[in-house]
Amino acid sequence: MRMTEDILKALQNCIHGVGSITEFSQQTNVTIDTLSKFLSRQSDIIRKETWVKLQPLLQPYLQKNHNSAHAGSEPPRRAIPASTKHLELDSDQKILLDAFGELPKALQDQKLLEIVELAKVEIKKKNEEMQ
Repeated sequence: MRMTEDILKALQNCIHGVGSITEFSQQTNVTIDTLSKFLSRQSDIIRKETWVKLQPLLQPYLQKNHNSAHAGSEPPRRAIPASTKHLELDSDQKILLDAFGELPKALQDQKLLEIVELAKVEIKKKNEEMQ
């Protein structure tokens, strides 16, 4: 399946609605690396197994995009039921999240990808230290 603009927008909005790419990755069981490649348009093919995992969460956003194309209405803020676990943030994390929310969407996407890449490097370092 091809990554269309509608699917990309639905993915971006759904990740935003869930709260983070990490949370979305955990909910869908799709790796952050795969999601990052979709978001950065490094990959435009969605394997069937991946689509089966993504589609249930993306569907409300796809319907919203299809039914109200350019209507200016906001997508739903949460694709995940309220019964999921809540993350407690300390004051510094809340400040950072608020500041991030003020950035333009394109810059948010860029910075998110940069942070994911930094996290990968740190995880690799920790794994190497443990061996």
